[in-house]
Amino acid sequence: MSALLATAPLLLRRRGALADVLPVIAFTAAAAITATVVGGAAAFAARTPSGVTPMTGEASVMPFLLICAVFASALLIPSAVGLGGSAARLSLARREQDLATMRLVGGTGGQVGSVAVLDVAAQSLLGSILGLGAHLAVTPALARLDFGITPFTVAELLLPWWAYPLLVVALVLIAAGSAAVSLAGVVLSPLGVARDSRVVRLSVLRLGLWAALIVGFMIFMNMGGVLLGSVGIVIIVLFVAAIVAGINVVGPFIVWVTALALARTAPTPSLLVGARRLAGDPRAGWRAVSGITFALVIAGFLTMIATLGDTSTPEEAMMLTATTTGGLLTLGIAAVLAAVSTGVSQTARVIDQAPRLRAQHIAGAEVGQLHRARIAEIAVPVGLSSIIATGTALLVLTTFFGSAPSDPMMAVQYLAAVLGAYALVIASVLVGSPLVKRFALRAV
Repeated sequence: MSALLATAPLLLRRRGALADVLPVIAFTAAAAITATVVGGAAAFAARTPSGVTPMTGEASVMPFLLICAVFASALLIPSAVGLGGSAARLSLARREQDLATMRLVGGTGGQVGSVAVLDVAAQSLLGSILGLGAHLAVTPALARLDFGITPFTVAELLLPWWAYPLLVVALVLIAAGSAAVSLAGVVLSPLGVARDSRVVRLSVLRLGLWAALIVGFMIFMNMGGVLLGSVGIVIIVLFVAAIVAGINVVGPFIVWVTALALARTAPTPSLLVGARRLAGDPRAGWRAVSGITFALVIAGFLTMIATLGDTSTPEEAMMLTATTTGGLLTLGIAAVLAAVSTGVSQTARVIDQAPRLRAQHIAGAEVGQLHRARIAEIAVPVGLSSIIATGTALLVLTTFFGSAPSDPMMAVQYLAAVLGAYALVIASVLVGSPLVKRFALRAV
């Protein structure tokens, strides 16, 4: 064991500064977003009065604003924590060949697992600490936002001191758990990892589970779920959060099926190569656009703000201002999450494909063809994510309000969000493009 630990730093050699920085960036974003969202929800909870006595003014709208804050948290926190888990798997992907080598030269599964999990835990610890620093840095700016109520102080938006170490420990444990699960391929079949021989099979149960959630939500709403008071609202929030989270369960399956169909019918070589790459790793293809999908769903939910009614009373004006500001803030956080998730995932995929890019270039593929194959590989999940996000948001809104929103400004607002998502994808493609050329020409 001591000899293995002594040689581990050599075997787990760093594959470039960029490959090491990407997981840390993801962990930083996950920690910063989680701390900020939880702190904001706690601030609304602290201001919500208790009891059933008649309330006026700001106190009368705080219960509804608390529900909105909890709803936003239910949407944002799972995605932020999921980004941390993806960062752990990304970190292991950078080391997979080295871990398999350690296994083949005599390391036991427990020894290899310990080294790998400690490596991921160290990265998550660093990223979590940096994320808390980012959270503390942006909190003063958030305190200046106009929610239509008495402005929040910085102290209200910060968590208790003891919550920060707990958050760091929780994120490190999540990262370590994700790393341990991802180690199964190395521990059970190191030769398969070394040969990169994997068979991808995704069950249609993914689609069935998501469909069951949607049907259950529709049945609950048609049975008068809104009339159940606070309990009904909690159930609605849980249903919507589960449906949104379920997109990341059904998304890889839809990408996989679509990629298999395109691989059989692709009219161009670039589309054929891109489709085969997606079919070989649909989960990674979906992770690259999952953040964008989530942001588009949030943008769709913002259309609910326009249905809140007029502002004939001070309380209604206060509520409209708070929900508008809160909705835009939620969309902004979702956009940051999408930017980090998309940029990290797309860049990581190029690094993962470096050996294939070199081999294809040696075999005669031009750099321009490699770029077009990558664009095809990105365009397919982006198009699917747009359809899924739009359909999910429209379904939830239609079920909730009984009809589809008809305000033209809602369509304009959502179209702007879609264009922003596509701009984000284009930016991620441009960031990774120099790496494609560098990896392709390195072997020449």
